[in-house]
Amino acid sequence: MRGYDSAEVEAFLDTIVEDFEDIVRENAQLRRDSERLERELETHRSRERSIQETLVSAQQMVEDLKRTAAKEAEVKVSAATLQAERLLDDADAKRTQLLQDMTEMRRLRTRLSSELRHTLQRYAELIDSFEEADAIASGQAASPEKPGHSISR
Repeated sequence: MRGYDSAEVEAFLDTIVEDFEDIVRENAQLRRDSERLERELETHRSRERSIQETLVSAQQMVEDLKRTAAKEAEVKVSAATLQAERLLDDADAKRTQLLQDMTEMRRLRTRLSSELRHTLQRYAELIDSFEEADAIASGQAASPEKPGHSISR
């Protein structure tokens, strides 16, 4: 018969079977590699999501800290401003009180000076009257040339 040599066909089929088995093994290996790479890729994606979430959380925390620090600074500035205003008000009140005290002391000094002058003048008049009484008692009249004890200012 003319046709194909069955040994050659068998050898060819064996070669094809071996090549097909190699391809099936290689395909299985590629699938395993692909699945492994997919798992690694998913792990990396999961890590990336975790890193992104951590970064977002860190950014939010930084913003929160900035806002908190700004609020605390604002509160401290307000408190310091209020304290400074209170201190200024207290100082102004003390200044006003001191001015009033000084005015009162000037008035008191003026009054005491006037009262002392008046008292001294009365004592001088009293001394003059004693001297006149002594002069009259001793028979001498008070001379008009004798200076008086006048206290004035």
